[in-house]
Amino acid sequence: MMKLRSAAPAAAIALALLACASYGHAAPAKDATYGAIDGKHLWGYVAEQADIARRYRDSGHPQFWGRLAGTSADVEDAAWLQNKFKQIGLETRLQTVNFFAPQWAAESWSVAAVGGAKSIPIASAEPAYASPGTDGKELDLEVAYVGLGSEADFANRDVRGKAVLLVKAPSTYQAGSADLLKRAEDHGAAAILSMDLRGGNYNVQSYRAYTKVPTFNLGTKDGEAIRDLIAVPGAAPHIKIRLDAKWLPDQKSYLVWGTLPGATNETIYVIAHRDGFFDAAGDNASGVATMLGLAEHFAKIPKSQRRRTMVFLGTDGHHQIKPGGFGREWLVANRDKFFSKTALMINAEHPAEVMTHGGTAGTTTAGVPLEWYAGGRPRLQKIAAEAFRQFGVPIWAEPGVRPPGGDLGRFYWFVPGVVAQSNDFANMHTANDSPDVVSPSGLEAVTRAYAKIIDDVNRIALKDLQLPATADPNAPGTPQGYISLAHCEAWIGDSTKACVQP
Repeated sequence: MMKLRSAAPAAAIALALLACASYGHAAPAKDATYGAIDGKHLWGYVAEQADIARRYRDSGHPQFWGRLAGTSADVEDAAWLQNKFKQIGLETRLQTVNFFAPQWAAESWSVAAVGGAKSIPIASAEPAYASPGTDGKELDLEVAYVGLGSEADFANRDVRGKAVLLVKAPSTYQAGSADLLKRAEDHGAAAILSMDLRGGNYNVQSYRAYTKVPTFNLGTKDGEAIRDLIAVPGAAPHIKIRLDAKWLPDQKSYLVWGTLPGATNETIYVIAHRDGFFDAAGDNASGVATMLGLAEHFAKIPKSQRRRTMVFLGTDGHHQIKPGGFGREWLVANRDKFFSKTALMINAEHPAEVMTHGGTAGTTTAGVPLEWYAGGRPRLQKIAAEAFRQFGVPIWAEPGVRPPGGDLGRFYWFVPGVVAQSNDFANMHTANDSPDVVSPSGLEAVTRAYAKIIDDVNRIALKDLQLPATADPNAPGTPQGYISLAHCEAWIGDSTKACVQP
């Protein structure tokens, strides 16, 4: 797979990618106003963001890396986006967001399988976010294979004090379902190794697993190698594990604002989270690129012809969730201030990844079909569906159910919203999520479709779009709740302030 080292060759490489990864359509003549939205150009923004992540990796973070919220990569990325907004001609500001809960960081780790005379380094091992460390020690544990990890797989098998190797099905970037991981711990596992069967040997960084023992994702080949060792008659193989990780207090990130004044004080928001694991090209440099493409398009239109003020917002992100997503929680807490006159929110989130074939055998020239949502009035759903199909955006036949995936899931209950995103592309949260697997023509198609949706929405009165707010589905105390804002009055008023959690 092609690996990019800088943004310099992006244009030339993008031309080649556009030829082989094309599923968008050129704007029809009657919609020539969108013809200047160019996928090759937008793809260059993806490459530039990947370079930010790689600079962080190469500056002393070879294992746990990316555009991670609260790190120096985050600082560089926020400055990069603000500068892009300025170049486009937006009114910009950088808002500091205090992280009032410590954030997890893995400093280094190693996993090796030992059986007979063999010692196999498990290069694909990646700790689940917030996995417990090993307190500076190397664990030496017998390893047992428990298949799919059902009660039947654990029956008559003593795994107490051992590492368990399990297969997560279906394949996912998570370490496994909550009940699967809890079952392993309830049976006494001292470590959990989670493999999938999609092929290849992906490094996969998952969200928080809420386990009490060291928990690692493994690529298929490494998982199969450990399974094969277990199958050899004789002494049971062992796993050696070391994980140095800690929780870092007093971190901060940024909301990057870019405003394009319109003829009224009614608003349209375009949001995109800036953070991500590894190159984070699809998730979510592609979304940020789409947001920039929309800003460029509408900045060329005279203010008098822009019915509503447009706000472009790069958020701190959500990959460090539970607790995490501080910027979006601050926005939700201040919804009356920012969104009382909002006609539309577009969430630009991993919109243009190419499909794979044969597990990890290669990529296709087609885009991943996108889950989509258009909430508010039925008219908005019709507008969105027609725009996606007009510009060749591959979408599910029916819109997804509420709540929508990604960041719109925190806003949909009080503001009309639209998103088209893939939450299941093969490279998501993996070291393979490079610019190579983002389609320039896919970026072009979805950005043109979003622009058309905005134009169509601007023909509709605000009262015909908005709906009364429902109850917050993620309020403190609910099963989905991420962050309790109790005793956070100062932080809600000023995101740089502290919040003393009860």
